[in-house]
Amino acid sequence: MKVVLLTHNVGGGLVQYVSQLANALAPKVDLVVIAPEGLDPSRFPFSPEVRIRRLPVGNMVRTFVANTLRVWRPFRFLAAIDEEHPDILHFNGASLWYALLLPILTRRYPVIVTIHDVNPHPGSRAWDQELARRLFLRYADAVIVHGEWARQQLGASQPCYVIPHGDYSFYAGIGFDAVEEEDAVLFFGRIEPYKGLQYLLEAMPLVWVVSPSTRLIVAGDGSLAPYGDLLDDERIEIVNRFIDDAEVPVLFSRARLVVLPYIEGTQTGVIPIAYAFKKPVVVTEVGAIPEVVEEGRTGWIVPPRDPEELATGILKTLQNEPLRTTMGAAAYEKMTRELSWGPISDRTIAAYREVMERSR
Repeated sequence: MKVVLLTHNVGGGLVQYVSQLANALAPKVDLVVIAPEGLDPSRFPFSPEVRIRRLPVGNMVRTFVANTLRVWRPFRFLAAIDEEHPDILHFNGASLWYALLLPILTRRYPVIVTIHDVNPHPGSRAWDQELARRLFLRYADAVIVHGEWARQQLGASQPCYVIPHGDYSFYAGIGFDAVEEEDAVLFFGRIEPYKGLQYLLEAMPLVWVVSPSTRLIVAGDGSLAPYGDLLDDERIEIVNRFIDDAEVPVLFSRARLVVLPYIEGTQTGVIPIAYAFKKPVVVTEVGAIPEVVEEGRTGWIVPPRDPEELATGILKTLQNEPLRTTMGAAAYEKMTRELSWGPISDRTIAAYREVMERSR
């Protein structure tokens, strides 16, 4: 089976996702990854078995306009696909640039698309995401999503496979000087309004009433301007920049638990990272996120926009060391059992085969 796996990103968590999926697929199928020219494979943990072909593609406004107006570039892309002669095309995310070429591509090849977010995040540029999603739902032969909630929310007319977001255990294998765990909780990832940092900052004074020594680590790029005085406490450590891969193990090792106070979302790669470091999580009941958290076993699930419940979940974990240790071990076990890339790649290949069979 020849598979072309396509991404429109050059950085961030979605390329990490592609790298891990590609690494798991490469020993089992004939695989090539097509990515924008700006992708630097050395920055991501791609296996030597993965062949990467970089082309002038991409979904940023600047690259979208340049690659579309230069009419030879879409033709060059289509020619590259034909050169590979795949049995199936797998798009990682619904990008508009790729979507506009679907009427041509779907006449030649079976197409499957992974839709990571069924709705645009609040505050993000939405019109192109909505249009791209509609085009993929019209033309793709099948869809992959990361949770049952996402499948129901999407309402796709074609087959929709629920395959979980895989683990990021490679972070635990990055060499780093061992650090001691601290009395700290971690908020990790790019800072966006939908991630609900405001509610975690409002919860921390409630935590400090009971546990005044607990620190909050906020690590990620993005604007902190909306949070103003909520950040004005010496027990809050801010790392407001892009977090290099080598720094990730240190941050997760320092924390006793990881908090995801999201107010919207489909799924996240932060939970698999936390599980890789045996850290329990406190998450909000949004999207498909609760589907990978076992209440009281790998973490706590609380209502969104509720600082009091967030504080309660944090304190239940911090104040019971035996329970926290047990939850961390259960989180790691869940990651290896349900979120590892071996079973995920097998389920993905099974989806490929079904799509190919139907297309015949």
